[in-house]
Amino acid sequence: VMGATGTGKSTFINLVSGSNLPVGEGLRSCTPEVQTSPPFDLAGHRVTLIDTPGFDDTLKTDTEILKLISTFLANSYRANTKLSGVVYMHRISDFKVGGISRRNFSMFRALCGDSTLKNVVVTTNMWGEVDEARGALREAQLATDPLLFKPVLDRGARMVRHTNTRDSALAIIGHFIGSAPLALQVQREIVDERRAVEKTTAGEELRTEEMREAERRQEEAARAQRE
Repeated sequence: VMGATGTGKSTFINLVSGSNLPVGEGLRSCTPEVQTSPPFDLAGHRVTLIDTPGFDDTLKTDTEILKLISTFLANSYRANTKLSGVVYMHRISDFKVGGISRRNFSMFRALCGDSTLKNVVVTTNMWGEVDEARGALREAQLATDPLLFKPVLDRGARMVRHTNTRDSALAIIGHFIGSAPLALQVQREIVDERRAVEKTTAGEELRTEEMREAERRQEEAARAQRE
């Protein structure tokens, strides 16, 4: 389960698995490490969910987060454990998608790669915080935005609503029942191609994002001096 800090990843996992992973308040992170839920049964399958910190963590840098997630995934792949699916969480209550959300989504895409997108479910949640009509409009905008979810939906990912009930969460996980497990791009790059984390597609994407952020800050500082 991936997504920005505060999108409800740990809450979703606790709801569907009956676990008690710590949940942060607001935008403060409470997932400093990669965590797994206790296994549970669903439609005759044994399911374990993985909780990942966001790339806007309040306790660790983005570089540290990338190493945490990449190392966990690489070790799982070496142990011949592949993922049956990936849930990407997004708050429908965010009516403006800022740099943090875009960075998390770009890192998610770099970690997964295009070949695994048919095993991805983009999950919008926190519908109770928005008017239904406004939420539906925002949902349509997200699905058709070429800078957000449209590219992954065009390549086989699905987009669903989570209504904060256990039945809703189970239905989302149910999308993966029977799916052939696939190796993520970052797993293949580290294990099969023997790349260092910083040389993976995700590592290069993070470096690009950091350069953009540095340029943006320089422009803001220069503008402030002119004013």
